[in-house]
Amino acid sequence: MIIFDVEIKKGILGRGEKPIEGIEYCGGWRDFENMGVACVCTFDTTSFLSRVFTSSRLDELEAYLTTAPTGGFNTRRFDMPCLAAHGVKIAQEHHYDALEQIWLKLGLDADRFSSLHAGWGLDAVMQATFGLAKTGHGAMAPVWWQQGHHDKVIDYCLNDVWLEAKLCQHMRSGGVVKAAGKEPLQFEVVS
Repeated sequence: MIIFDVEIKKGILGRGEKPIEGIEYCGGWRDFENMGVACVCTFDTTSFLSRVFTSSRLDELEAYLTTAPTGGFNTRRFDMPCLAAHGVKIAQEHHYDALEQIWLKLGLDADRFSSLHAGWGLDAVMQATFGLAKTGHGAMAPVWWQQGHHDKVIDYCLNDVWLEAKLCQHMRSGGVVKAAGKEPLQFEVVS
């Protein structure tokens, strides 16, 4: 399985946040066309190979992602639409979205967000399940990218994709997933 994670070029303002001077922003979390793709990092769970694709190599990324089933965290609702808006199509039928699987295990509608969906972010799940933490916050990646800290964004993305791979493999092998203040979820083995 090839796990992938997208980092975007333009920032997204949260509620009540003030723009940072000199930083470009898109129109929000659904403005996929205007987000831009800074980089996409991948992790192959069979070969343990990590790869980095910048926006000039998205055609290579698309070809690479056809070589195996894919996966990630919140990929169906963020990464895949973002990539599709930039010309990269990924097969849905062989894709494993860990966050979607968590929501489905909770009996929640994965396409209609409510307060019951909250608390299952990647950092929360990884800390409670494995004692591992993300190396930053995704909202900073576009700021770092625009400030010229491309290596910092790539390192952050590589760490995230490795965490996502660890989580996907754990869930698919029948592992238990936790988050602070939540009941643990036991997953079934997926072949």
